Amino acid sequence: MQFSWRSIRHSLEYHAVRGALWLAGRLPIEAGQRIGAMMGCLGFDVVRARREVSIANIEASLGVSRRDATKIARASYANWGRCVMEFSAFAHLTKAEMLDLVAVEGLEHFDRVRAEGKGGVVISGHLGNWELIPATLSALGRPIHGLIGQQSNTRVDDVMNDLRRRQGIPLITKSVALRKVLQVLKAGEFVVMLADQDARKGGVFVEFLGRPASTVRGPALFAIRSRCPILPTSVARAGTRHRLIIEAPLYSATIENEDEQVRDLTQRYTDRLAAHIRQRPQEYFWPHRRWKTKPSQTAQQQPITRSP
Repeated sequence: MQFSWRSIRHSLEYHAVRGALWLAGRLPIEAGQRIGAMMGCLGFDVVRARREVSIANIEASLGVSRRDATKIARASYANWGRCVMEFSAFAHLTKAEMLDLVAVEGLEHFDRVRAEGKGGVVISGHLGNWELIPATLSALGRPIHGLIGQQSNTRVDDVMNDLRRRQGIPLITKSVALRKVLQVLKAGEFVVMLADQDARKGGVFVEFLGRPASTVRGPALFAIRSRCPILPTSVARAGTRHRLIIEAPLYSATIENEDEQVRDLTQRYTDRLAAHIRQRPQEYFWPHRRWKTKPSQTAQQQPITRSP
């Protein structure tokens, strides 16, 4: 039997996730958070996975010194470690325990859209513990679905999706996203999507933290074609607990050209996310190569410019 470094890495990742799941079920959540923070710092200090990518992203996005960027990056890795342990604990939490962990602000925005008989696209990014968004809304009895991508490590992917399903979250894979998401929205239900990763050549360029970033078109297209709003949402840490913040809905502008509608709506929800990241950059996931695709690499229109 032949082994590759990729298969070895995937095996280690899988056993690490299974170990975190086992440990999270035997510890108070506060202890799990502390262990997770230590894991994250270990990843930053010793493993150094994408450490330089994270520091460079922070320097360019926030205009801070390398020293300050390094501090923020290390805190970001600690936040990621906490998220891993919290996510692993989901399998062991009741709905009441989940709701005790999260204070919800702005639920009236969600319920107002629902009362109008419309569905909605709940948009967020990799900020705070983003996995709490669908888990909390599901625990509150709201009709929520999760649009998920697929991890390269299929065994880890299966474990993560099983944890999501245990929280009562119906999952939509990208292979059936177009048909299924439109069906869900037209039924007056809601879909959670993360929209802060590089969309490569197929994205629309908007300004994100001061630089043009290729951003997925899907959320805006779904909202426009279903005539439903986008609800910008984020999670903020509050000690050992969390705040789930649901903002006022965004509707597409009255623009005849659909491409311009997409750019306008995408820019507006991206601005909301960027504002939260600037407030708590230590809770954002910086290792992603968010600005990898350049406008010159595509035939897309030039990015929207923003006044200072």
